[in-house]
Amino acid sequence: MILGTILKEFSNLNLVKGNTSTSIEYIWSDSRKIQKNDLFVLSDEFTDVQFISSAIQNGSNTCLISKSSELLKIVLEKFENVITCNSSVNQMQGKIASFLLDHPSLKLEVIAVTGTNGKTSLTHILYHFARSLGIPSGLIGTIHTKFNDTILETGYTTPDASSLQWLLKKMLEDGIKFVFMEASSHGLKLGRTDGIHLRAALFTNLTKDHLDFHKTMEDYLLSKFRIFTLLDESRKENKFGIVNLDAEGGEKAKALIEENSIQSNIKYLGKNCTYDVAKPEISINGSEFIFKIKKSKSTFYRNLRIRSILLGGFNIANVALALSCWLELNIETEKLSTFTESIPRIPGRFDIYYNPDKDRIAIVDYAHTPDALLNILMSAKELNPRKLICLFGCGGDRDKTKRPEMAEISERIADLVVLTSDNPRTEEPDSILNDIEKGFIDKSKIIREIDRKKAIQIAVSKLQAGDILVVCGKGHENYQIIGKEKFHFDDGEEIEKAW
Repeated sequence: MILGTILKEFSNLNLVKGNTSTSIEYIWSDSRKIQKNDLFVLSDEFTDVQFISSAIQNGSNTCLISKSSELLKIVLEKFENVITCNSSVNQMQGKIASFLLDHPSLKLEVIAVTGTNGKTSLTHILYHFARSLGIPSGLIGTIHTKFNDTILETGYTTPDASSLQWLLKKMLEDGIKFVFMEASSHGLKLGRTDGIHLRAALFTNLTKDHLDFHKTMEDYLLSKFRIFTLLDESRKENKFGIVNLDAEGGEKAKALIEENSIQSNIKYLGKNCTYDVAKPEISINGSEFIFKIKKSKSTFYRNLRIRSILLGGFNIANVALALSCWLELNIETEKLSTFTESIPRIPGRFDIYYNPDKDRIAIVDYAHTPDALLNILMSAKELNPRKLICLFGCGGDRDKTKRPEMAEISERIADLVVLTSDNPRTEEPDSILNDIEKGFIDKSKIIREIDRKKAIQIAVSKLQAGDILVVCGKGHENYQIIGKEKFHFDDGEEIEKAW
C-alpha cells in the first residue's frame, strides 16, 4: 500500500516530510520487528533514540510520531518520510495496522474480556463453549495465544497493537470464527486494542491492582472502561456488552456507561438484571447454581440448574457471564447447560493437587491481588478444611500498596500464613516480605521463608488429614524472576515433590 492511501484514510495524520508514493508494507512500534518498507511508530512513551537507529537499520524509511514529541527534530533528520499525528500515536497504531490488513476483526467474532480478576478463567470458559459447539476458535491471553494446532507465547496478556492485528489475520486465514481475548488495563490504556472491531465486551470486576502503572483507581477504572468506547467504535452488527453488576466495580462501570452515553446494547448480570445467579452450592466435587434469565419486557425469570467441576464463588460468576454471552449470541440455553459439566480445569486457577492418600489437598492459584486472594481463601474455606494454610508473596517492582492489604486478608481467613518470594525481580526479597509483614497484627501466625521451594516444603509438612494449603501468586507460571534472570519454577511440581 502506498503512503498516500493511509494519509487519505486517517485525517489526523500529516505528512511533514517525504513522498506520498512511498510503499508501506506493515507497521510496528518494536524496532526489532521492522522489515524493509515497514512504517515505524515512535510510541508516545519512547524517549530513546536507539530505537530510531535500529528501525532504520532494519529497513524502515518512514516514521509516525506525535507532533508534540521531543524527538520530532531528530526523526526529521533521520527518516526519509515523517508523519505526525494530532492525537495519541499509540491509539493510531492498531487502527493503521487493521487498515493495512483489511480489518481482520470485521470478519471475526471478537469477544474481549476486561476486569482485575477472572479474565483468563472467563475466556477459557467461553472458548470451551465454542469448541463444544464445534466453532473454530482462538484464545488470546495471559497463559498463551492458541488457535487450531498453533500455540504462541506473546509475553503479554494483551499483545501490542500490530502483533494483535497480525494474530487476528493469521487466525482468520486459519479458518477461525470466534476469538476470545483478555483486554488488560495496560493494553486498553496504551492503545493495543484500538482498531479491533468487537462483537462483545465483558466486564468482570474492578479491584485494587496495577497502581504502580495507573497511580490512581480512577485512572485504572477509566482504562478498563475504554473497552466500551471501543465497542461503540466497532462496525460490527448486533454488538453488545455485559457487566457483572454485583461484582466490585460493577456499579461504577454502569455509571460510566450511562454518563458517557454508550450506544451499544449493554446487559447486566446481577439482582433484578437480565441475568442473575441464585442458590449457589459449592463442594469439593464442584459447584451448582440456578442461572436466571429474565424474559424480555417481563418481571419473570426462566431458571436453569447449572453444574460445573469448577470451584469457588468467583467461578460461578465466570460461568454465568459465559452463559450470558452465548445467550446474547443466540445459542440455545439447553445446549449450553450440557457443556458446563465438562468445562476443563483452567491452568493455575483453583488447581487442586491431592496427596497420595487423598486426605489433604493443595490448591494452586494465580491470585496476586487483595480481591483475588480474598476470593480464593474464602472459596477454600467453603470446603470446610480442618485447618487452612496460605502461602503467598508479592511481586517485586510492582504496586507496593497491596502488600499489607494481602497480609490482613490472609491473617483474617487462614490459620497459618507462609510468606515467601513471588517474582522479586530487582527488589530485595527481604524488603518485600517486610512490607507484607507490616499488615499483620498477630505475627505468631507467620512462617517466613524467602526460598519458595523450601517454603512450599514447609507448608506441605504442616498439613494434616483434612487440611487445605492454598499456594498463591504464580498459578500457571512455570518460572520465577529473581533479579533480571528467569528460572524454571512450578508450584504444582514442587507440591508433588513435597508430598
